[in-house]
Amino acid sequence: MRNTTRPPLSDDDKQEFGQLLLLDRLMQYENALADDREVAATTSELEAQEKPLKGKFFRSDEEDYELEQIQQDLIEARQARKETTQELKDAEPNHLSIALIEQDESGLEPFLKHMEQRGVIHVDEQNCFASTEQGDKVYEQLVEQLDSYVTHFDVYAYVDLEEGGFADPETDLLEDNRWSDLRVAVAEHKGVDPYRVVFLAMLSAEVFFENPEWRFDLAVGSLFDELEATVQDQIAVEELGYEDDEGEVSGEDVIADIIEQGSVLAKERFQARQEAEEQAVMPDEQVITTTYYW
Repeated sequence: MRNTTRPPLSDDDKQEFGQLLLLDRLMQYENALADDREVAATTSELEAQEKPLKGKFFRSDEEDYELEQIQQDLIEARQARKETTQELKDAEPNHLSIALIEQDESGLEPFLKHMEQRGVIHVDEQNCFASTEQGDKVYEQLVEQLDSYVTHFDVYAYVDLEEGGFADPETDLLEDNRWSDLRVAVAEHKGVDPYRVVFLAMLSAEVFFENPEWRFDLAVGSLFDELEATVQDQIAVEELGYEDDEGEVSGEDVIADIIEQGSVLAKERFQARQEAEEQAVMPDEQVITTTYYW
């Protein structure tokens, strides 16, 4: 049983995290809408290119080849349009209207009101909430924090304290009891807010949205109960200490050694991801320490 008590999740953090979740969902809809419009425009452009060529009774070899290429591109564009249309339909519940909030989800009004006062959202021509230019910046910063979390902290989610190794998510059985989650301990050692790290972890895995009624949970104040319990239950740095034949080894020494190894592995994993995704620059870990929103 843990013998270390951490401070509870503050009301300010609950407000910030709640507003970031709402912004994330609003942006999911807006990004889906932008993608659908872009693909629709591409499809229309290709159809406009196809029409005069297709209408010709006599075509040169070059025109036949051009028409064939356009029609192949059209097949791909129309398939992409089906996908973006479905994604937009799936994201539609995140397009929050004033009427919906007033009638069914009034508990979200304090969050949305504060977001509007901060210039993060506004009411669009459809009487729905939408991100502003400032909101787009906040969202970009949130994405940067998520990327930084994955790069610098995710590696510590499964650590074998007996063997001093790290799990490979692609090959190891992660349900094995030998793994310890040290993300909170690492965050505390580095001076990073552990609640923010766990919030980013849960957001990255979309844990908050697994329950379709997550907005109700946010409104009544229970959405972050799991987050708070997770932080409170995690191993503390001092609990990592042990004694062997050579004497006592402090928890600080243990976590420092784990971080040294984990940093090397995190860099290797980033480089592998960089090759696959062509990501140019390793994200700065310090972006996690900054509260951009307030």
